[in-house]
Amino acid sequence: MNGLVVILRNLLKSFAGNKSSDNEIEQQEIFEESAKERDHFMGKIYKAVSTHRDSEAIYLLLERYDISKTSYKYYEELFDHMQKWGPSRTLLCFGRLIIDILNEERRYGRALFYIEKCQQVRPQFILADLSQTVFYAKMAVEADKLDVARNLVSNAEKRYGNMVNLELCTKLITHINLA
Repeated sequence: MNGLVVILRNLLKSFAGNKSSDNEIEQQEIFEESAKERDHFMGKIYKAVSTHRDSEAIYLLLERYDISKTSYKYYEELFDHMQKWGPSRTLLCFGRLIIDILNEERRYGRALFYIEKCQQVRPQFILADLSQTVFYAKMAVEADKLDVARNLVSNAEKRYGNMVNLELCTKLITHINLA
């Protein structure tokens, strides 16, 4: 009788093991399908960006992701992926989106990092929320990123008009030039 119990237990363990591997196989298939779908989607984005159809690329990105529900980390991954394709308006627009999300989450240091990345593409990069220009310029000065600060506030009157505090921009430029 004991031998039969051992055989039954071994059969049950074997069956449970097969079921577990079936689940693993199913999960792997789901992962692979998801990866294929993402590659196809990124191919569409790349095609739009590489043919200078930036509006189409931005539309596809915004259509696919719910800004209020998607983690900024996922957007950062997409930004890094798109950055490999070279400079584009899509990259700068996406950078503005990331900066705004990081700003809302009060991750100011990380936002400054993306301002710097966007300025590497276009030194005269303009933030989507102009009211944050002086704030980030001051933060850049404090972080000893004088070029980032200078790029944000240089030619402020011409670039921003009365949308920013021009007096503070002038003071920051003077401070940066003295440093």
